[in-house]
Amino acid sequence: MAEISYQQLAPHLKDLDNSAGGGGPAVYLIHGEDLIVAGVFDEILRRLLPAAQGSLNYEPFDGVSADIGDVLAAVNTFSLMPGTKVVALRDARIFHTKEAAAGQLEQARKAHTDGDMAKAARCFLRALGQLGKTIEDVGGPGRRDSLKAVFDFGGDEGWIDALLSHCAANSLTVPAAADTAGMLERAIAKGFPRGNHLLITTDAVDRRRSLYKAVGEEGMIIDCSVPKGENKADREVQDAVLSEHVKTFLALRRKTMSRSAVQALCEMTGFNLGTFSHNLEMLADYVGGRADITAEDVQAVLTRSKKDPIYEFTNAVADRDRDRAFFFLRSLLEGGMHALQALAAIVNQVRKLLLAKGFTQSPSGAAWHRGCSYPQFQKSVMPAVVQHDRELLALIETWESTLAEPPVEGPKKKKAKAKVVSDLVLAKNPGNAFPVYQLIKKSDGFSREELLRAIELLSATDSQLKSSALDARLILERLIWQICEKSG
Repeated sequence: MAEISYQQLAPHLKDLDNSAGGGGPAVYLIHGEDLIVAGVFDEILRRLLPAAQGSLNYEPFDGVSADIGDVLAAVNTFSLMPGTKVVALRDARIFHTKEAAAGQLEQARKAHTDGDMAKAARCFLRALGQLGKTIEDVGGPGRRDSLKAVFDFGGDEGWIDALLSHCAANSLTVPAAADTAGMLERAIAKGFPRGNHLLITTDAVDRRRSLYKAVGEEGMIIDCSVPKGENKADREVQDAVLSEHVKTFLALRRKTMSRSAVQALCEMTGFNLGTFSHNLEMLADYVGGRADITAEDVQAVLTRSKKDPIYEFTNAVADRDRDRAFFFLRSLLEGGMHALQALAAIVNQVRKLLLAKGFTQSPSGAAWHRGCSYPQFQKSVMPAVVQHDRELLALIETWESTLAEPPVEGPKKKKAKAKVVSDLVLAKNPGNAFPVYQLIKKSDGFSREELLRAIELLSATDSQLKSSALDARLILERLIWQICEKSG
């Protein structure tokens, strides 16, 4: 039907509103900037299926681990409820074969850990099929060499051997390499049942692929990309996108910003929509109930982010924002940072999140609650944090004194001195409450079990970086993927 930019979407949305159920193309391909893609996806989904969430007529799939056969089966069957049906393939890897296989392998490892051998074997064999590998390729000591361009198994390869034994015992074999793009292309050409729609989102596409052309002929492609160049024309487009994002955000949060404040924000953030959106959220939290966000607020909150890119990196990990974390990781490594330094930064952040989680789950943290505003935090919670720190340090001093060796009598007599572990305090600078507020907010995004699991992953990654021949960036990206992935 059409290929349009996201700026041209409004007339199409109007047409959907005016159509009587089942209107619009059967398939949409939405690609480009993640935040813009997400916004376009939400708008189309809302017009096609207003009450999508919780509806039996809405079936989402994870593009990293989903089997395209399952997706097509869903979109080719009617829902139990009458009316429009929408199937979504989010973050699709149609144009990223290696990434898709790596995702399947990680799913296999996780399923094995959870004791679901059937799922683990299914994901494992599917990944091998995507890569054109056989069980024999990974059945011996050569498995690392066979898959090193895609995946690092880490120090413990026992789960692989367990999966191989399960496959042998159940006569499971590697399926023929699935032509996922071809399967989808043929399904689109054949058509879906009337009223059924497939929504696909992805970060990048290959316009030369026949699949891309097929979607353009039978459905609608929406380009949400933004030029990344530094020339005047590209900068004007970037500035327009950022300005529109600011306008939308301020309207939703009922805030205002002067032109100088917006300009300062753009200069300090640059064009990265994920970081830009994150910084806007921080500013809104910082001003609390005050309506206006000033240039002084921007300077106060974002000066460190501008001077310390590792601060942005670790905060992206704490926000479980993979794409933003990957962006800053690449920037840091390309700037000369050693992989072990980047790992140490993640270790430090995870430890702080665990400390914050310990506070909120303790009696001292009773005043904290999700949705707590910054002014409320300053008044009611921060004093409890400071008191919690004092009590913890006093306890540590007692432990250190108890465990310390007794002083040696005689001329070389030394006084036993307890060592205070200052790294175990939340508020190293009690006069600046905002970083503590942000840290505790971020800790709400993790369970205690997830953070303890992250500690284990960090330890394993340290060993891998010191011993594995796999590219260090890939090892760290896999670690970030695991930490950011929500359990359950």
